[in-house]
Amino acid sequence: MSTSRTLRWVAAPIAAIAAASLLAACTSSPATTENSSGDELSSSKSDVIFAIKEDPTCLDPQQTTLTTALNIGRQVVDSLVDQDPETGEIVPWLASSFEANDDLTAYTFTLQDGVTFSDDTALTSEVVKANFDSLSALAAEGATASLAGQYLAGYTGTDVVDDSTFTVNFSAPNAPFLQGASTMTLGIVSEATTTADTAARCSDGVIGSGPFVNTSYVPNDSVVITARKGYDWASTLREHTGDALVKTIEFPIITEASVRTGGLESGEFDIIQDLPYADEARFTTDDYALFAKANTGVPSSLIPNMTGSILSDDVVLQAIQLGIDRDEINSLTGSTSGNPASSALTSSTPGFVSEADALAYDPDAAAALLEDDGWVEGSDGIREKDGEKLTLTVTAFYAQDVFEAAQMQLKKIGVDLQINLTDAAGFFGAIATGDYDFIGGGLTRTDPDALRVLLSSASKAKWGLIDDADLEALLTEQAATADPDARQDLVAKAQQLIIENGYLIPLLETTQLHAALSTVAGVTFDSASRINLYDVRVN
Repeated sequence: MSTSRTLRWVAAPIAAIAAASLLAACTSSPATTENSSGDELSSSKSDVIFAIKEDPTCLDPQQTTLTTALNIGRQVVDSLVDQDPETGEIVPWLASSFEANDDLTAYTFTLQDGVTFSDDTALTSEVVKANFDSLSALAAEGATASLAGQYLAGYTGTDVVDDSTFTVNFSAPNAPFLQGASTMTLGIVSEATTTADTAARCSDGVIGSGPFVNTSYVPNDSVVITARKGYDWASTLREHTGDALVKTIEFPIITEASVRTGGLESGEFDIIQDLPYADEARFTTDDYALFAKANTGVPSSLIPNMTGSILSDDVVLQAIQLGIDRDEINSLTGSTSGNPASSALTSSTPGFVSEADALAYDPDAAAALLEDDGWVEGSDGIREKDGEKLTLTVTAFYAQDVFEAAQMQLKKIGVDLQINLTDAAGFFGAIATGDYDFIGGGLTRTDPDALRVLLSSASKAKWGLIDDADLEALLTEQAATADPDARQDLVAKAQQLIIENGYLIPLLETTQLHAALSTVAGVTFDSASRINLYDVRVN
């Protein structure tokens, strides 16, 4: 297969929402600056080509949940706070200081001085209020901003004290909000963007305060972002201050993995998204650099609908839990730098507690559970009970290889797992109607509250249909608990209960794995394993 491709950087006009941004985007050459140690950082190339695996579909990070889109949106939109991906510590960003009241119903922030958006308007408390008000309204409508609605659960409004001080208020304790404020989903956009048409924000991009601006987006072809001049309010977690180190980053949309890897080998691309795990060893040489980080939150899992006739039998779920060999799934479908799934949260998530012993592969015990429960093996190897086959379907829209590995393993204990691979619309449509046995997927969140989002009966975004009052109490209480140790105890108990009862069948800890030429440096991950390219450079 040819690895060459003619890249078309069509300067498609951005609509009026971004027109002012372009005027502020010009830089004449790559920036040169010093890091905190006084070392000079610069780039030998002004333009970086980063091949992405799919069309982002929406350039507005407040609306989208697609990783590819968020990787682009992070470069354009800053957040009130940042989170250290290693320690989980929340640190200042657009806000120079922040504090919560004792019951976590009010969070007060003070903004940095001198921050502007790419349309030259100033960041003020009123602009932040407009962001949260509009996001809360969009989430209430249910058509978009669903993730923002989770972070802003119970939002009652923002009180503006002065231009730089404000308090965000909730009707009930909201422990996950501060971490949510570090994400792109609650990233701050200009006041003009908050009132713009949501579809236009997806197609044309948003006006942010970040180091880059949206320059062009040609669906199914490419996205281009350009560095701002005068950017000077980076998070303290970044390597340098001042302007970005490159002038433009071009994102050709290359859906075929072999074309992305071939383009990297030929030097056509500087960086590629999602290096296939099978190719990892081939690019572990001095000619290349690999950037890897495990997703936080809930691993790729089977999440049950326990209202169905078969999965209302918790013995079946417990047997399936024992019938999954997670070491083999990681070996077959995961990154060599990743860990096998070992709990309802990934090992990179704050609050994680290993349930590896309870998840040990034991097909004999699984078969015995099913046999004792009346599930008898048929002539085709699939068990049946009262004339009903032990056939279950998982509905998913990605990670087909992961579910195929689980399918192969479960067949050995007499469970017939069928795979309904659909698109995102079909996936979320199944969740909305409850028409599924298992939902297949994971949720990237850098907070253990991800478990409540997916499994609480009170959550609007729930995937699992589970009726367990003890679990519900644990998930609800942890979201309202300010004391870190007390909250950790609740989260640990929730993980134990989830795994013991098979309320979530973890399969794989997904690793974000990107590859670059060895001359590329400065590709970093945020706490949610999404990339930050402010420090990117070519040596």
